Amino acid sequence: MKVFLDIDGVMVHANPYRKVDMEDDGFYRFKSEAVSAINTIENAEIILSTSHRRRYSLMQWKRLFKRRGVNFSKISIIDSDFSTHVSRKEEIEAWIETHHLDYNDLIIIDDDKSLYNLKSPLKERVVLTEPYVGLNDAAGIYKVLQTTKYE
Repeated sequence: MKVFLDIDGVMVHANPYRKVDMEDDGFYRFKSEAVSAINTIENAEIILSTSHRRRYSLMQWKRLFKRRGVNFSKISIIDSDFSTHVSRKEEIEAWIETHHLDYNDLIIIDDDKSLYNLKSPLKERVVLTEPYVGLNDAAGIYKVLQTTKYE
């Protein structure tokens, strides 16, 4: 299962009035509830869609996720051109189209409200979190994984 994953508002809260805890490696400590929820996804191939994605190399991201207890089979990074401003929605749609991904084999976990504008059936593959809370249980993931298969 390919998992488009944001960090702020998903793996950590995005409340500007609260401090985000840090790990010794200088990056955020992921919420244990978020890690548990991600770990319910079998054979997760994480595709980083976060604005932090260029902060580290792929090898560094792999180590960072392993240190935080996130299970995954692969990590990649959405690579888009920063010369034009595009929404998260547009970045994800372009990545899916370019890589010919099957909607049945993906899930998008994000707090970006532009994802409300995705067209069906892709819209049904989204777990939209509350940014001040983040991913706090696997209920949304279960719901997406149980949706009808699309031809």
